[in-house]
Amino acid sequence: MRRICWLLALMIALIPSASQAIQLRWSSGGTSLSFTSATRCTLVVEADSAEQTLSREWRLLWAADSSSIQPLALGAELACQEAIAQVSGIDLPTTRADSAANLTTAHFCVAGSSAPSGAQYVLDLPVGTRGKLKVVALDPNDPDSSRVIESNEVTYNGGLAGSYPPVVLHASSVHQSLQLRVTAVGSGLSTASSMSIVALDSSWTLPLTVTARSDGSLMGAASVAALLPASQASVGSESGAVSAASLAADEEPGSLSPQGCQGQFNEELLLPPPPLHGYTIQPKDFAFTRGFVDQSSNRFALHLFYIRHNYWYYPPPPAIQHPELDEKNLGHIWTTDFNSWYGPGGLNKPDTVALTVRSGKFDEFHVWAPTIVQRGPTFWMFYTGVRDEGGRRNQRIGVATSTDLNTWTPNDNPVLTAPDVPWARKNPTAYDGQQLRDPFVMEDPVNSGQWLMYFVSVDSLTGSKMAVGVARSLGDFATWAAAPDSLGSTQKPTFQGTTTIVESPHVFRRHGQWWMPYTVGGDQVFFETTASADPTDATTEHWTDPIWLRGVAEGQPTELQYWHASEYLRINSTEYLAAFNDNASSIDIKGMFAPANAAVDSFLLYCPPIAGVADRDGSGNGVRMAISRLRWGAPEVGLRLELPSRMPVRLAVYDIAGRRRSTLLDRELPGGVTEVTWDGRDDSGVRVASGMYFIRLTYTRGARVSRLVMLR
Repeated sequence: MRRICWLLALMIALIPSASQAIQLRWSSGGTSLSFTSATRCTLVVEADSAEQTLSREWRLLWAADSSSIQPLALGAELACQEAIAQVSGIDLPTTRADSAANLTTAHFCVAGSSAPSGAQYVLDLPVGTRGKLKVVALDPNDPDSSRVIESNEVTYNGGLAGSYPPVVLHASSVHQSLQLRVTAVGSGLSTASSMSIVALDSSWTLPLTVTARSDGSLMGAASVAALLPASQASVGSESGAVSAASLAADEEPGSLSPQGCQGQFNEELLLPPPPLHGYTIQPKDFAFTRGFVDQSSNRFALHLFYIRHNYWYYPPPPAIQHPELDEKNLGHIWTTDFNSWYGPGGLNKPDTVALTVRSGKFDEFHVWAPTIVQRGPTFWMFYTGVRDEGGRRNQRIGVATSTDLNTWTPNDNPVLTAPDVPWARKNPTAYDGQQLRDPFVMEDPVNSGQWLMYFVSVDSLTGSKMAVGVARSLGDFATWAAAPDSLGSTQKPTFQGTTTIVESPHVFRRHGQWWMPYTVGGDQVFFETTASADPTDATTEHWTDPIWLRGVAEGQPTELQYWHASEYLRINSTEYLAAFNDNASSIDIKGMFAPANAAVDSFLLYCPPIAGVADRDGSGNGVRMAISRLRWGAPEVGLRLELPSRMPVRLAVYDIAGRRRSTLLDRELPGGVTEVTWDGRDDSGVRVASGMYFIRLTYTRGARVSRLVMLR
């Protein structure tokens, strides 16, 4: 007969004193049993004579050549009348992990209030079968649950050769950096062939690399940037036996503490442009996600992924650049405070490529508009890929995955295309390709286990107007079903006139309403709100008319007129709103707060305060920079800086390609007026050529940029 390995977990519903040893015998007093017909027998579990009371929980392991052994439950009325603990009830496997491990739970009951010295249960053993059994448990005197105690072995009909299945009694993890380490404690673990972490609902599995093993413990590791939810540590053997124990959710690290907005991420932090590059570098359209950084830093950071607009060319650029050769990859950089940005080489070092175009794939021409969600240990980056197909630049939405946020694996095929969207234009005439771009993915707040993807396309029912649409996934992230209609409210006119172009939608919950910001006409950010519980509600009347973001921001900050492609971020209890600022070629990040007595669609944008800086509104009020002296042909330029208080600043000169040519100041300045002179030389002392230059002042919570033309 085929040999079947079983595990039976026995849990006593009492709290006895600790026991270090367990004895196992048949009710006859022996450790071996023989029979020639189907028999009902009693197995007795006893505490060692020195301990006198049983442990609270143990596991009964058995290896048998039959799967028909059945424990018998006496029921609470009978079981609770005896001085020795009896099985009062049986729980069959309730989870996939329990089923895979053949795990049955037996509940015991005993008369009186004292902890029992023994327990027994009845087994029905079929004819012609043989096997062996033993009990294992954690030593309750061991506070870290790392030591296992075992009983003697009992057999029936001569026993069975071979080992018991591996069993996990306890699991723990250490996750304080990119390196995740998991320890499983149990019995028979030296025979385990695999180790993994499994979701409680079995929706994901993370394989671990076994780093150490013994019969009583197994250690595994993986590179995981994500904080993991409660899960199970699972081990498996070559025979197919599986055992698992619960793992607590990772604790929220305290290392990510945003402070201020000095850290506008800007073109200065990108790699230098290639030779003959003639465009301004722009980290345009972006996504945030949180995760660990590397094994050595022990840091939990905010990771930023973004389009490199007009930046890196594949193949190497020709002598005359063409604007359609840009946006060939997505960049990656990270911060812990919004002020200091780290590339792979360290602080203020160049960024790294996260994703690139791929020859022959749907994303061979451009990659745009990332959005990132986490499920278990995996990050899923949805993005727009563009491919030139017979002169038509068709846009499709694809996905790439990563567990460490450094190495991304893109799927070869897109997950959503224009033909998949009932209302999207399939055969464009006003544009040279199908438009389907700017995905934003979030969990469905109404339907548990489902996910939503917002995107934009051209509505075939309204001519050339673009609109926001929604697609739904049941959780596999590979299959998406688009709603039959667009969100028609996003086609409403604004005070600027008719809305024809809508881009970069995203959705978040605030003050009991759903907010949906988007960029109109590539120029201004508007948003709509709805009190509906369902953010996919396609009823136009359930959404407000478009609201101008700058118009309801207290003080109407000037920089908001340059904002595009906004994103929402929440860290602990603080909300942030970020956007690409095309005036400063930077990503601005500001705290989002409700002003006193404001309506639910109003807010105050300012930077969380930094100790010693009293500029409450964070908008840079009082910080001014002006060119005070500039004469054609003269070698010097005069600059006037005005600061409301003492603060650190950096003043630098950039050429039109975004390369820093000269650093004029990088220190703390007092409040008031400071005059600065640039002698027209770069950092190496060489006079710069005639042309367009940018003077950039970076201060505690923002930046100022002035343009000048140098003629010699």
